[in-house]
Amino acid sequence: MRDLQGSRVVTGNQIITQATVVVERLQTPEGMLALIELYVGSVAFLLLFLAAFGSLRRRNNNPMLKVVLWAAYTLSGYLITYTLGLMRESPFRNPLFPLWATFLMIFLGSSNSFSAYSLEDNEQWKNYAWQHLVTFIGLLTLWTLYLTTMPSRLAVFLLYFVLLVLKTTERALSLVPVSVFGRHRLIKWVADHMSSKRRCPDPSEVDPITMKGYKYVVKMSRTLLEKIFGEVGAPKPNSNMVSEDYEEEVITIEKVWACKGRLLSSSGGDRDDKLKDICLSYALYLLLRLKFSRYLLPEEAHQTAWRLIREGILQKEDDGSERAFRVAEVELTFLHDFFYTNYPVIFQARLWPLKVVELLCLIMGTMLTVVFLMPKTTKPQGIFVQLVTSDGLSIDVLMTAVFLLVFICVELVQLFLMAISDWAKLRWLCNYVKKESWHGNKPMEKLIGLICRVRLKPWERKLRQYSFLESYNYVPSRLLYNFCTINFIDVVRSGQKQGAPVELSNEVKKAVFHSLKNSNGKLENGQASLRLNNVSDELSWACQLKTQTRVIMVWHIATSFLEHERPSNEDPNFHVATNLSKYLAYLVAFAPRLLPDHLYDAENVFDQITREAREVLEGYKKYEARIKRLTEIAKEPEDPDTVMNRGAWLGNQLLGKDVQLIWKILAEFWAELTLYVAPSDDAKAHVEHLVMGGEFVTHLWALVSHAGLQRKPLSDANMA
Repeated sequence: MRDLQGSRVVTGNQIITQATVVVERLQTPEGMLALIELYVGSVAFLLLFLAAFGSLRRRNNNPMLKVVLWAAYTLSGYLITYTLGLMRESPFRNPLFPLWATFLMIFLGSSNSFSAYSLEDNEQWKNYAWQHLVTFIGLLTLWTLYLTTMPSRLAVFLLYFVLLVLKTTERALSLVPVSVFGRHRLIKWVADHMSSKRRCPDPSEVDPITMKGYKYVVKMSRTLLEKIFGEVGAPKPNSNMVSEDYEEEVITIEKVWACKGRLLSSSGGDRDDKLKDICLSYALYLLLRLKFSRYLLPEEAHQTAWRLIREGILQKEDDGSERAFRVAEVELTFLHDFFYTNYPVIFQARLWPLKVVELLCLIMGTMLTVVFLMPKTTKPQGIFVQLVTSDGLSIDVLMTAVFLLVFICVELVQLFLMAISDWAKLRWLCNYVKKESWHGNKPMEKLIGLICRVRLKPWERKLRQYSFLESYNYVPSRLLYNFCTINFIDVVRSGQKQGAPVELSNEVKKAVFHSLKNSNGKLENGQASLRLNNVSDELSWACQLKTQTRVIMVWHIATSFLEHERPSNEDPNFHVATNLSKYLAYLVAFAPRLLPDHLYDAENVFDQITREAREVLEGYKKYEARIKRLTEIAKEPEDPDTVMNRGAWLGNQLLGKDVQLIWKILAEFWAELTLYVAPSDDAKAHVEHLVMGGEFVTHLWALVSHAGLQRKPLSDANMA
């Protein structure tokens, strides 16, 4: 049928007819085989995607990337189970079915950088084991069926079977230690070690420059591990290893800094301490894990850590902030990998060489597949079915070759990423400290130095931004966020519209770490900076509100007001103040669990402020008009107790001061307040944000947790 212009028109009946033909073709043996190949190819693609982009989760906060990774992680398991069922239940046979089925099982545990999508996945380790056992039985059944007709496949099966066992075991072992069941085994020993008076000296007796007296554990010998945990991994009853003399079997931070090798010498190959700091970051990571098992350290341990941070890491005014941030970055990288990857298991004693065994099995299996399997698939007989082109080319063989090529590429890429990972660097450095024969060995020192100097960006290194005066009137789409979708996607509340993130500048890091160094171990919510600038009597009222959420929003509104009325783009303090102001406002709007207030209170306060802004600024659509309105209400506030009016009043108080003084006051205030909100008992919330690009406040949380810094309590009488 054609229209007046001669174009062909497809009717509804023709569409139905064509769909019926497609369905009928899929029900034929050739159609079912093509569908199985499509599923196997899809799983191979998902594996390639997870292996290539899985580690980007902690380097990028792109929402679309998170959705795609979640879909790949979730769909792969369902596709594997469904495809294995199709192979077993199909009315025909294909000589490549057992090979494809084995590939599917291997794919399930092949991404070393992606063992779990969320913390809850780690608690499902028993379900994972049972699921794998059931599918493993189905795989054996399938192989048995084909081995009886083609015994030459036995060698191929054995090689891929070894590879399958290694891959699935790695992922299973990576889940168990992270779960509540196994999280506190090794860390209990670390807690006892750090609590021992012999290894936790008086803070005045340690030297944070030479690390003398710092007995932080970096690595234990295999012999000591066997003494502590026994052969089955459970702690021995009545064993008190802390009281025994095992100094020779433990590498500590003190030993790393005392190493005589040129590679780790501060006057030789490690002038900037970057190599030794990898070991320091790992030692601090072990201490940070104590928070997840609720083990407490004595006050002396926190005091020695505070001396390490203040007088060691931050001792240099020029690059102390950069070193502190770098140490925290690597520490959180270890923490992320512990919860979300296979690396902690792979780099255990005697396990990492198995990756080479896996690659050899894959290469040999590929060669045997080409020799014994591929040629036999060109002549289907009896109930055997395969797809062949008109030129006689076997599509099944071509697809198998593509699967193998993808698998080999993935393994090579993952081996390279493992070789330059922080876990590999730590292992090389610990062996260098332990083996004096490596000291002075120039080829070995060059190799280790080369590996340790290769560094990928570990985190996003950005400050996410939120401007309340620009976004308070944002209303999310009801088509996307409603009662029907609440069980499938996160709810976006009114006013939640995130701005473009900014780079975490050196000026911001210097301001915050300078405030940390000068805090004297007590964190205040900005009042110390006001005293230093002689404006405490005038402005301290804005630090004494009922909740820290109100404090943040009052100062954020005032800073936004002054950003428009008194801009100073050439002043570094201007950028520090505005960036940190919008960052803490972002935490209020999007990550309130990382703040001191209770989650429910923080969300209620934010919703209340949003309603206040809509009432006060109703009809003012342009940003300049809103700023002008704030100027008006600052002079004659209708309700002086609202956050909007308090923010306007605070901005008006600062408006009359010199522009340089304004931004000096605000920069130092926001740097101090950023530190004040960093301490947190909700370690789980910080770990959950590690797979979202990381948060600057999480880096600070790690450092202040080691130092045991607490917030200075506010006087209830002064709170309003």
